[in-house]
Amino acid sequence: MNLQEKLKTLPESPGVYIMKDNGGNIIYVGKSKCLKNRVRQYFTKNSSHTPKVISMVSAIYDFEYIITDTEWEALVLECNLIKKHKPYYNILLKDSKAYPYIRLTLEDPYPRLVLARKIEKNGSKYFGPFSGGIVRDTLDILRKTFKLRTCNRVFPRDIGKGRPCLNHYIGLCLAPCGGKISQEKYKEITQEIIDFLEGRQDTLISKLEEQMYALSENMLFEAAAEIRDKIANLKGIFEKQKIVSVGSGDKDIIAIVSGPRIANAQVFSFRKGKLQGREELWIEGVSYEQERDISANFMAQFYATCEFIPKEIHINILPENVQDIEKWLTEKKGCKVEIKVPMRGTGRETMDMAIKNGKKAIYDYNKSAGQDKARNIIAANQLANAIGLSSVSRIEAYDISTTGGENSVGSMAVFQEGELAKSEYRHFRIKTIEGVNDYGSLQEILTRRLSHLNDKKGSFSKIPQLILADGGIAQASVIASVVKKAGANVPVYGMVKDSHHKTRALVSIDGEIIPVSDEAFRLISMIQEEVHRIAIGYHRKLRSKSMVHSVLEDIPGVGSGRRVNLIKHFKSIKAIENASADEISKVKGISKNLADTIYLYFKNKKD
Repeated sequence: MNLQEKLKTLPESPGVYIMKDNGGNIIYVGKSKCLKNRVRQYFTKNSSHTPKVISMVSAIYDFEYIITDTEWEALVLECNLIKKHKPYYNILLKDSKAYPYIRLTLEDPYPRLVLARKIEKNGSKYFGPFSGGIVRDTLDILRKTFKLRTCNRVFPRDIGKGRPCLNHYIGLCLAPCGGKISQEKYKEITQEIIDFLEGRQDTLISKLEEQMYALSENMLFEAAAEIRDKIANLKGIFEKQKIVSVGSGDKDIIAIVSGPRIANAQVFSFRKGKLQGREELWIEGVSYEQERDISANFMAQFYATCEFIPKEIHINILPENVQDIEKWLTEKKGCKVEIKVPMRGTGRETMDMAIKNGKKAIYDYNKSAGQDKARNIIAANQLANAIGLSSVSRIEAYDISTTGGENSVGSMAVFQEGELAKSEYRHFRIKTIEGVNDYGSLQEILTRRLSHLNDKKGSFSKIPQLILADGGIAQASVIASVVKKAGANVPVYGMVKDSHHKTRALVSIDGEIIPVSDEAFRLISMIQEEVHRIAIGYHRKLRSKSMVHSVLEDIPGVGSGRRVNLIKHFKSIKAIENASADEISKVKGISKNLADTIYLYFKNKKD
């Protein structure tokens, strides 16, 4: 069924539509309260179409759609699909891994406090995000104050097995491993930490002060002094944060500031009226986008993974379909959530502060990106002169990665218009070559890539001005022969390293070229490292999957679904090997009998 025929079958229902290119890649995900009207709009001649939409429509080869009951359900599904597939033409919220969380491992009988880079559904409670300096200082003070364990011992299995560690003897651990504290008492201390991190600091400190005075009256001065120090430590955390009052409730203040190609979002989190943290995020793919669309997409992606949602959200630009987003967040939180633009008072003042931070971030980004791009364009021009070309606006680089001929892969990195064009990167699984054969693998992936040069759409239809291979004359010769056979007129060079693994020169069948420009050397080195990095990364990913399957596939009763559940739960094969049968039985889909089978399998391997 062609596109025009498929357009006639679209329903007048809310849902999500998924656009694909001729390679089957998802290039855009959208939502609508009426799929029929929305999707058809893309394929009608409309002078109001933005350049981005025109470019996207020219790349559409096929589309799919998923019907939902309501528009806000479509919003949630759209958000999940964007996060999973990262389509090229969608607004993408950059991963905020740089902003850590404090994780309290409530799934453990004796929880620990640890730093976490992302939120996972594992039974833990997460607090944050925080800036790097604040989270480390806070963790350090909380550990010294509450003396929770920091070891990786498994409880209750390891209680009484061996002496407590040094932390206990220097007063930094309550030593549940040695039976020095009951689980009930440990749980009380854990709740104090939760109260503190959820913003109930005043209540906690008042409670501790009452305990301190009671101990003093009973002349238990040493215990009272310990609580006094605990209070001082907790107040010390306050002093490390900028305390701003915006009332007494929980609130997020969000400022979105757009630039030419990227937008910045400043999120100030207030808990019990006090500023608890600030997060800075970047939104990619915003060219020609309406500000209200950017706001809606940001809120959908940001709050999809938030552990805590406040009752009130202030934002400088009200999102499209704000009522749907409020309904969605209300469902997630379990009580009414309100989104509004603050117009006066401390809310407006704080918003202005957040906007000011966003404008400064955009200015710094544009200045840095502009300088880097200009520098790279100069380097590309110097490289072009060195190899006798007028320009090299697009460079493609290739590398092969394998281990003993297993899970062989190839990767393509692209340098375009002064930047590494990561959306153009491609990975190849080697299909026709067996064993260790880098030359044959290069020949395969270049043949597959160059077969698309005559395509009218897609990134493979773009012709590079230069092809580089991570390697020497042999690799360059193999690729050059494939290029010639494909009828393309593209120079090919190998990127050679010296004995110190630094880029030394470019080589081809016509000889060796050593660019005199340091900038050209820097550019070649950057491209060489990048293509090697993505090839190694893809290979490791496939090898890891292969190793996991090869081990677990030998256990009777462990199918593909259970293998996935085991790895999701334990994170590694080693953790499964060290787990008890009871721990294994807690995994979804694993019965008690199968858990015994898995446990005995690994136990027999060790024996």
